[in-house]
Amino acid sequence: MPDAIGDAEPAACRRPDRLAQGHRRLFPRHSWFTRPSWFVPGGTEMNITNGHDPFLDSCETADLFRRSAFLWLNGRLDAGLRYAAAAVDVKCEENHEYCELTPFWHIALLIKAREFDAGRRVLNSIEIQRGKTGSQRVTATSHTVRGELLFAMGRVDEGIAEIGVGLRIAERCGIRALLPNGYVVMALGALRRADMRTCLHYVDKLTREALLGYFGQAAGAWVTALAMEARSGVECAAGLIDGIVMNPVVLRQLLVSEPAAASWLVRAAGKLGARDVGKVLVSAASAASASHSRLSVVRASALHAAGLLEEDAGKLCEASALHPDRWCGASARENLADLLAKRGSEQGDAIRTLESALGTYTAVGATRDASRVVNKLREFGVRRGATRTVGRERILLNGLTSTEFAVAELVSQGHTNNDVGRQLFISRHTVAFHLKKVYQKMNVASRVELAANWKAMR
Repeated sequence: MPDAIGDAEPAACRRPDRLAQGHRRLFPRHSWFTRPSWFVPGGTEMNITNGHDPFLDSCETADLFRRSAFLWLNGRLDAGLRYAAAAVDVKCEENHEYCELTPFWHIALLIKAREFDAGRRVLNSIEIQRGKTGSQRVTATSHTVRGELLFAMGRVDEGIAEIGVGLRIAERCGIRALLPNGYVVMALGALRRADMRTCLHYVDKLTREALLGYFGQAAGAWVTALAMEARSGVECAAGLIDGIVMNPVVLRQLLVSEPAAASWLVRAAGKLGARDVGKVLVSAASAASASHSRLSVVRASALHAAGLLEEDAGKLCEASALHPDRWCGASARENLADLLAKRGSEQGDAIRTLESALGTYTAVGATRDASRVVNKLREFGVRRGATRTVGRERILLNGLTSTEFAVAELVSQGHTNNDVGRQLFISRHTVAFHLKKVYQKMNVASRVELAANWKAMR
């Protein structure tokens, strides 16, 4: 049986209240970091405030499930996985519906650990045993978890389609527990595609869920901070970043759940001039790595964060090679290239590393990131006409390059050239140049006409 976890707060999670100074909180801290009612992914509510917990006085399977969930909540993904596996192996004699969801919880943790082969095996086993039978809750959970697995593997279009099916069932049937995780993936996918309208739509949904409280809010808070930075600049996300970092439970949970989080938080702290916060984050990520020595994804994330803070090319290179998450590996290579570019003698290596990152970003549908790398390559005099497909297997949309596609997407959503430039990391003059190309290729003459045509095609 797995070991229990202590309640002591790691020293790495105790930090100065640095970011709160001088920054307005656009999202009140209480909306994300209070927990009147927790929902375990899979559809089971544990209402802490009134003392009701459906897992209590239940069965051995439910007890193991509950222990697994709370271990993960406290940043112990490894122990949570062991308890989840143990819960799957114990048969519930009372046929509780939430015990039927235990294998899906196990898969959810395997996804966080980026153990894709194991996750696929468990999911296939469930579907063989279940066939086409099952409640709406189980059906929605199956679609959502399968979508999360596909998304994490880099099969983005398939993953988003599956999650969309699961969310529609969950919203129709009032299965709130499935909504936050689904909204997080949908918002993150939209952001990486430079679709801010869709991203903010799901962030708004996440914020409403946060006001009601749900189990495991860390990922939702982080994705909301990402969207705030993309929309209005990192200063507007400072209050939420502060809330994430100063809450030890949220930070521990986030570091073992979202492999892109540690590096993003370090970059954000750097932009805010809060190096002390970056040090705290790197220390916390290193502590998580030390306690999860078996999980390469946690180690790679810690190396990426440390490499950024310390400007250590060796750590960034190791992170990019070690990372089982394709997008995160590309992000580490991009940051490595940025560091190499500062050294004039290593410009060739920087270009090759950026090209590698671009290939992966394109493969996983990360239009916004691909556009950023294309522009970095152009600074070296390297031109790349990478194209972006709609639906992957359909024809190219009017022959637009990845940057032109991203510009058209954002302009059609009503963003100004300055807004588009900030989100794509290019100047407003470059935006105007690409917008002119879009007009020519799509045979339109104005932003209004572009928006109308774009909506019809999308």
